[in-house]
Amino acid sequence: MLQRSKMLVNSFEITRALGEFSATAVFMIISCMGCAMNDQDAAGSLVSSMTYGLATVVVMHIFGFISGAHANPCVTIACCLLGHIGSGMMVTYVFCQLAGAAFGYFLLLEMLSQRLTLGVCTVEPLDSLSNVQIVAIETFLTSVLILAWSALWDVRSGRFLDSVTLRMGCLVTLCNLAGGKLTGASMNPAKVLIPHLFNGDPESILLQLGGQILAAFAVPQIWHYAYTPCYRPLPIENAEIRNRYLQP
Repeated sequence: MLQRSKMLVNSFEITRALGEFSATAVFMIISCMGCAMNDQDAAGSLVSSMTYGLATVVVMHIFGFISGAHANPCVTIACCLLGHIGSGMMVTYVFCQLAGAAFGYFLLLEMLSQRLTLGVCTVEPLDSLSNVQIVAIETFLTSVLILAWSALWDVRSGRFLDSVTLRMGCLVTLCNLAGGKLTGASMNPAKVLIPHLFNGDPESILLQLGGQILAAFAVPQIWHYAYTPCYRPLPIENAEIRNRYLQP
């Protein structure tokens, strides 16, 4: 019986890991395919941002009930720090997300012509921005995303989960519209790192990565200490009730 229970637990964890791998791969293909044909003018930026947001809607709808559809290492780190998943599962998720992003990006390159794959989905910060400004912008935008996920995980939001995938997609679209021209506004280490690894210049996005990771560690602490009330156990004055329910 114990062995069967362990097998079921392992099967459940494998399913979640595969769900996260698949979610990130699908997310990379859709979101990066949307910007492959677009020029970086106003219309192209709008299409890229909308594709990014709608890709979020797609993966949350398909894989949300399987693994949570984080598809983002920052989201997974925040989820662990808030106590919703264990550290072991966090490491598994992050590994699957990076592997899924690499697999999805590889499939994308195979589906597109060589002319379209040149630098697809790579981001460059605005030349006039300082290093501090790049980190600050990426930290702020990623913090907004992590705050939205923190609200989604909070038990107090149980009455407000209708159309949550659409609302999350709108939030991602808005953040990308706001900061896309400045830093790329990927808010996702997997999405920003993998294309640059394939193109051989990962050092060019270290500032964006730093801002994203900073938000992933800082926002859960802010949510816990600023927005989560400290509930005190209700005193039970009746000795008979206390002895009945509180003693083993």
